[in-house]
Amino acid sequence: MKTFSEHANEQEQLEEGVIRTGAIMSYGSQSRKYGDEAVRAFKQGQQALRKGSVDVNIEDRLKRIEQSLDALLDGLIKMRHQLGASVAVDVVGHSLAAKDRKRG
Repeated sequence: MKTFSEHANEQEQLEEGVIRTGAIMSYGSQSRKYGDEAVRAFKQGQQALRKGSVDVNIEDRLKRIEQSLDALLDGLIKMRHQLGASVAVDVVGHSLAAKDRKRG
């Protein structure tokens, strides 16, 4: 028969496992979402540069370049968010693994 403290410790380990898995999955999905958004922004920038022809006037060309730069910067911001979420996955995984090693 288990003691109360053994039972409580087992329950705590189960809860931490669920929390760890949930946190890692959450941050992982955020990272993927931001990565997908970055790709979309970069593609918008490419499309802005590719539309039109050489015969387009300077005003329209500058507008396309401006749109492309704006999309590029949006993509870079999304990549920064993606990096932050990826680091969070690592931190959660490593910190909870370190806690498990201390127990063992």
